[in-house]
Amino acid sequence: MSETREPRVAVVGATGAVGNEIVELIAARGFPNSELGLFASQGGAAGTVETDDDEYLVETLRDPDDLAQFDLAFLAVPESAAAEITRAAPGPVLIDLSSATRRPSTVVPMVAPGVTPRGRVPELSGAKLFATPHPIAHVLSLCLGAIHPSAVTATAMLGASASGRGSIARLVDQTTDLLAARLDLEGDDVQRAFNALVRESERSAADRIAAQVAALMTAPPLSIHVVAIPVLHGSGLTISATLDEMGEEWLERLRATPGVLLAEEGEPLSIVHAVGQEAIMIRAERDAAGVSLWCVFDNTRLAALSAIWVAETFAIGAPVAN
Repeated sequence: MSETREPRVAVVGATGAVGNEIVELIAARGFPNSELGLFASQGGAAGTVETDDDEYLVETLRDPDDLAQFDLAFLAVPESAAAEITRAAPGPVLIDLSSATRRPSTVVPMVAPGVTPRGRVPELSGAKLFATPHPIAHVLSLCLGAIHPSAVTATAMLGASASGRGSIARLVDQTTDLLAARLDLEGDDVQRAFNALVRESERSAADRIAAQVAALMTAPPLSIHVVAIPVLHGSGLTISATLDEMGEEWLERLRATPGVLLAEEGEPLSIVHAVGQEAIMIRAERDAAGVSLWCVFDNTRLAALSAIWVAETFAIGAPVAN
């Protein structure tokens, strides 16, 4: 027997950068829930998470079965921890944010707001598992869906927050040490402070992002490069696109895209402007080759927003078992 009631919600990885954003958005958006359980992964640190209105206790998730009492669970944890939970299938609908770090699956639906039709999410709920894309793949899909290009070249610039709080702390430490002329790299350490670099991890990320875009939409030929930059929070994306149409319809479609905010002509636009914002901020220009876009966004907030959108679409008013 079932009845309509507010879902019981869990956030695994609540003390991490994206997990913390999810908790804040649940509070800020008034996401309805009859119970909110916050967990750190086994390797994570339990403690508390604060929002503007409340403080929540974070427990250690000792076993996937700890989630059995919930209807919906966000997995904002590394891939290995998320895989253990998804294999166990403890009961709730699982929204797996670790999917951003791997190629899309042929059996787990990857969905994103503004790209996946809202009505499609409940239709896919039978698997009880959803994947969310890398924020770069999400932004690319939104832009390509609006401007209808025939070919695209893109460069993604990832700040430290794209790799979590540990990466942010390491960048801060390196910057401090460099300014004090005492930076001493050990082993496989790479200088991230005052540097921009492309490693095997960035090349692999580019491959995964291209595959995710292809899973989200029918994409034109796409060449993408990923660069790590010495920015603490936020990311940037340049898109150079060839257009077959001659008019300005592409610009109006981009302006009407949910979650997009176009910058006014002549207005400065930097990654810093996007930090803490929900919107993807874009400067768009027509050039001889087609269209040039400069996109800036808060990657951790965008990742959290994508997951919240899935939850809002699927869970509000959905019948759940007694």
